[in-house]
Amino acid sequence: MTAAEDADEAAKALVSTYHHRLWGEGDRAAIDAFWAPDAKVHMTGFDGTAIDVVRQDVERYFGAFTDVSTRIEHLLADGTIVTLHWSTTGRHVGRYGDIAPTNRTITMTGIDLLRIAGGRIVECWSMWDGLSVFEQMGVLKIGE
Repeated sequence: MTAAEDADEAAKALVSTYHHRLWGEGDRAAIDAFWAPDAKVHMTGFDGTAIDVVRQDVERYFGAFTDVSTRIEHLLADGTIVTLHWSTTGRHVGRYGDIAPTNRTITMTGIDLLRIAGGRIVECWSMWDGLSVFEQMGVLKIGE
């Protein structure tokens, strides 16, 4: 394996471990362990430093969903950028923004582009399929 391939594999392992610890196990300590303190996050609906944005997102999600499981659908690395295509499933038992609990099992899917430097996440662009989530919750109809 070349040095570049080794670096790509290390970056993918870092992102995989981070994702499973945080979203699979609910281990909030993973945020401080894997994110650089001055990291940047580009995520719709959240403002603030990267670590604060990620904490807000995690608290909102785990405050609304139980019985959470997550799966990495695709994981690709090219240099300093790792592309993570994920799906996370949970039972909606608490308020999620303005939406009252539905007790439905909801699956979210999304793609994160994570820039890695110095063994930590230093920047993230995150996109998830909110329309599908709201349709599964019964508050939006798509394609009818």
